[in-house]
Amino acid sequence: MASNINKTHEAKSGTVERKNWRPHLAPEKDYEALREIFKHHIDSFDHMVDHGIDAMLMNIKPVEVFDKVSNLKLRIWFGTSEIFPPQKERSSRLADALYPFECRQAKLSYSGKFMIDLYFQYGNDIAIRERFCLGQFPIMLKSKRCHLNAANDPKKLVSLKEEPSEMGGYFILNGLERVIRLLILNKRNYPMSTVRSSFRERREGYTDKAVIIRCVREDQSAVTIKLYYLNNGSARVGFWIQGREYLLPVGLILKALTETSDHEIYVSLTCCYNEKYDRVKGSVGTQLVGERAKIILDELQSLSLYTRTQCLQHIGKHFKPLMVGLENESNPVIADAVLRDYIFVHLDDNNDKFNLLIFMLQKLFSLVDQTSVPDNSDSLQHHEVLLPGHLITIYLKEKLQDWLFRVKKALQEEVGKEKKLFELSSLADVRKVAEKNSPRQIGAAVENLLKTGKLVTQSGLDLQQRAGMTVMAERLNFLRFISHFRAVHRGSAFAGLRTTSVRKLLPESWGFLCPVHTPDGEPCGLLNHMTASCRITSYYDSEGKVKDFLEVRKSISKVLVSIGMTPSVPKLEQAGPPEILCVQLDGRVIGSIPSEIVENAVSHLRRLKVSATSLIPEDLEVGYVPLSMGGAYPGLFLFTSASRFVRPVKNLLIPPEESNNIEQIGPFEQVYMEISCPDGGNGGRKDVFPATHDEIHPTGILSVVANLTPWSDHNQSPRNMYQCQMGKQTMGYSCQSINARADQKLYHLQTPQTPIVRTKAYEKYNIDDSPLGTNAIVAVLAYSGYDMEDAMVLNKSSVDRGMCRGYIYQTETIDLAAEKRSDSSQRSFGRSNLDKSNHHLIDSDGLPYVGQRIGPGEPYNSIYDEVTSKVRSNRLKGSDPAYVDYVAVDVKNKKHIQKANIRLRYPRNPIIGDKFSSRHGQKGVCSQLWPDTDMPFSGTTGMRPDLIINPHAFPSRMTIGMLLESIAAKGGALSGDFVDATPFSSSTAKKSDGSDKSLVDELGSSLAARGFNYHGLEVLYSGVYGTELTCEIFIGPVYYQRLRHMVSDKFQVRSTGKVDQVTRQPIKGRKRGGGVRFGEMERDSLLAHGAAYLLHDRLHTSSDHHIADVCSLCGSILTTSIIQSRKRVVMDMIGLPPIRAPKKVTCVSCQTSKGMETVAMPYVFRYLAAELASMNIKMTLQLSNGAGA
Repeated sequence: MASNINKTHEAKSGTVERKNWRPHLAPEKDYEALREIFKHHIDSFDHMVDHGIDAMLMNIKPVEVFDKVSNLKLRIWFGTSEIFPPQKERSSRLADALYPFECRQAKLSYSGKFMIDLYFQYGNDIAIRERFCLGQFPIMLKSKRCHLNAANDPKKLVSLKEEPSEMGGYFILNGLERVIRLLILNKRNYPMSTVRSSFRERREGYTDKAVIIRCVREDQSAVTIKLYYLNNGSARVGFWIQGREYLLPVGLILKALTETSDHEIYVSLTCCYNEKYDRVKGSVGTQLVGERAKIILDELQSLSLYTRTQCLQHIGKHFKPLMVGLENESNPVIADAVLRDYIFVHLDDNNDKFNLLIFMLQKLFSLVDQTSVPDNSDSLQHHEVLLPGHLITIYLKEKLQDWLFRVKKALQEEVGKEKKLFELSSLADVRKVAEKNSPRQIGAAVENLLKTGKLVTQSGLDLQQRAGMTVMAERLNFLRFISHFRAVHRGSAFAGLRTTSVRKLLPESWGFLCPVHTPDGEPCGLLNHMTASCRITSYYDSEGKVKDFLEVRKSISKVLVSIGMTPSVPKLEQAGPPEILCVQLDGRVIGSIPSEIVENAVSHLRRLKVSATSLIPEDLEVGYVPLSMGGAYPGLFLFTSASRFVRPVKNLLIPPEESNNIEQIGPFEQVYMEISCPDGGNGGRKDVFPATHDEIHPTGILSVVANLTPWSDHNQSPRNMYQCQMGKQTMGYSCQSINARADQKLYHLQTPQTPIVRTKAYEKYNIDDSPLGTNAIVAVLAYSGYDMEDAMVLNKSSVDRGMCRGYIYQTETIDLAAEKRSDSSQRSFGRSNLDKSNHHLIDSDGLPYVGQRIGPGEPYNSIYDEVTSKVRSNRLKGSDPAYVDYVAVDVKNKKHIQKANIRLRYPRNPIIGDKFSSRHGQKGVCSQLWPDTDMPFSGTTGMRPDLIINPHAFPSRMTIGMLLESIAAKGGALSGDFVDATPFSSSTAKKSDGSDKSLVDELGSSLAARGFNYHGLEVLYSGVYGTELTCEIFIGPVYYQRLRHMVSDKFQVRSTGKVDQVTRQPIKGRKRGGGVRFGEMERDSLLAHGAAYLLHDRLHTSSDHHIADVCSLCGSILTTSIIQSRKRVVMDMIGLPPIRAPKKVTCVSCQTSKGMETVAMPYVFRYLAAELASMNIKMTLQLSNGAGA
């Protein structure tokens, strides 16, 4: 029969139309797609090191120290900074480069020296520059300060003992790899209207409506401004200083910003209303705007504030105690500092701040009048990302400010001392005082942030959380590792909210956040992952050059003016919507444009974005909010800043042959665009709203991990979500440089395979470098009772031949120098020559033999103390044997080795209880290892399945993709080719070639052409009886994953063991040898079954059984005492052997030994009686033979 199949295959092989490809034959691997996954992490760090820190230092105010005796003034400020690549400690003459693999093995931090220039100026003399060392600064791998930056060749990376696909993006601290999480923040410099009930609690008279804007400086520090609406029609501006919110009348801010009159403010506010456009589409103003403007101006008159000078005087008088360092300045100077440092900090010109505040007031009034709807604060349209470089910059700014103020305070204290041991005029004395204030702690503070993820800050840095900023970059497998760099978290502040609105998947997230790659537990909807095509904007363009945002904004303004935009001129009377729309660029009102030409202007900007000769950046976000009836507030909002989400789409208005038609769009503008999808077309709206853009491929909505699921469009959505989670829990080929690593725990699959059925993402992201599973022959069959409820039967012979066999590597680091010990002891690795019982395990150097088997409780090293001649050893914990896989020692101290890494290998063959899963969310545990002779076999090929699952796994789960994979993999195995299983391939194929052939027909024809059943069915025979099974069985290869959840790591059983010292009950915890918890629900279950004696055995006899003496007269168990006979006491005192005298129990309270009874009880009952007695509550027992019974 097999020969007939081969003949049929040879005859019909030319008619097979399935397109297969062989990516494993590619000459060189391209890691560009992988590099894009990590790029935003590295770019933000590089910009911080090259430009961000210096820009931040310029924004730190200088401090001044004044000596009244000598009338000398010293001014101190920061200059530039420099961060060096990591170097080894200068224990030798030459400082060699420190590489990442050395830090992993020696448990060191991959950091470089952080130097900073400090300028000192006496009076009007020339400033003197002094350089200070601020400690060690952590270096991100593959950044410009990393030694791996130039190693782009895989061979070079391998020579440095790194992965050939090493992309960096993380830090190494104490040998552990940590990555900074991407946090979701409100979009910078965009006024967002919102409604919150908590606004009413500010003060009496406040409503639930406000407009919020998060203003971000060039150095990434942010200040959030809130414009509250009051019940009387006025508004208040709220901002935070030193952890407290301050509220000012909006009219006071308007007049303090620029020289203006009441009439100009009134006209600017009421320009949004015109009787001619009342209640017309796009009209946002009402007659009430003028009334509210009068109320705002009347508030100033009630305060007797009429001019800008009076307003500045008023602000400066009230804020003088808060402005540190400006105590001696005048009130107007202090007011200017408040406006500069806390009001719209992203703008430098007060006229721009005035225009923006007018716009915010108009938007607030429109929200109150219900002519526009509030912005959704949970929508990705109004979000951006906090990048690693930005977080470090704002944290470092606060630490440097604090250090500079501490230096100033210390200098001022030295100047004020009576005993003059310090001279302010001496720069050496000044430097000594600065060095005493621990400048090196600044680098340690940044390192501590990355180690713990905790922000130690007083101001809060305008963030909603202070913990969980970093996570461990786990290398359980490759998918789990790369997911850390694509994950975006909403923040721990939202995790405790009872509302579900923050977790919902909103339509605005289409193409930017994956709809299925989110956990199915507590963080569901809060921890999301970016799609494969989504990118984060940075300060670098496509050529790697730093963007000149000033020139970019000038270019955009020139283009808009040439189209018809009127630039914003101070005090220029303008109209409002629907006639005129406001134009904002990165939070700055740059002009106004007639609504008739806005669409042409938008189209022109989009054409310039994709032009190679234009100065318009390709990631410009053109957010045109059109006119509507009661919709979003209209306007043209342009964004060029960093930290924004962008993704590519095709611009259909630009012919492909003319120029590049791939346009980068953001979530803000996507909401108002017409984008068609190849899988759905125009949705029946072809004539009404023709599409202007087209999706590149439907898989653009899925993340990298979700793109690896074959034919996920044929599965139920929850199953794809489960696979995204289980794919990150799979035992795989975690790393190729395992011999150069010292990870605390690593999972390793011994015989991984590449899947036959695979998506194009496998080739794009080089997943074959780190395979994740095995191609197993799976039969869908109810063969025995062991395959019920998602259980599966494994072929024992397949397991014996190595299927799904894995190892767990655990590294034990023994650092003798770090251990607490007395100064007199001198410890080193070594074994005792007197006790030779462990010589077969431990070598003469005190370390184990490589390859040696270590049993439970046996030593794997020996430590010798030369002073006391005592030998101590570390023994293997647990109940599983291990093998010594690798031993590495620190060679700094060649005479006495003080540090060693010992890696142990634990074999993990599949056993009953281990968890497995397909790539379609079909998870289950191994219920039986069935002998090969008893497994069913095919009557056609004689093959026996490696795995049997129950047919009931498919109807309710609806994982049709798994059935398609089995059919396609069978055909691919016969032809020797991989099968393309990219999702939505059927729709895109129809669009390209017009074929109406379904996917099932295509796969079935491939099997039929090779002599197999069209539907993938085969006749199987029972391995036990040898008879033919009554029906045809669905059988074929399916890619199965072995999960890390293994019964060897989870089982817990004990008969005897440790007990708690207080309650005398068994302790909890598997590692401590504790028992299985028996709680209230288990107790209720036994009571419901009537198994009272079993309950007594579990909770009493086998737990804390205790025999207590109870006084039946008073019912007390605490007042009984054992009194020995006088004869027995005398015998003990003279040292003679004790005699057998009976003990005598007496009740101290009753002063008698009558009525003493012994009662069996749980010991915790006696403990309860003692606890109640400490609260002055007496517990008495009534015995059957006692008094009062």
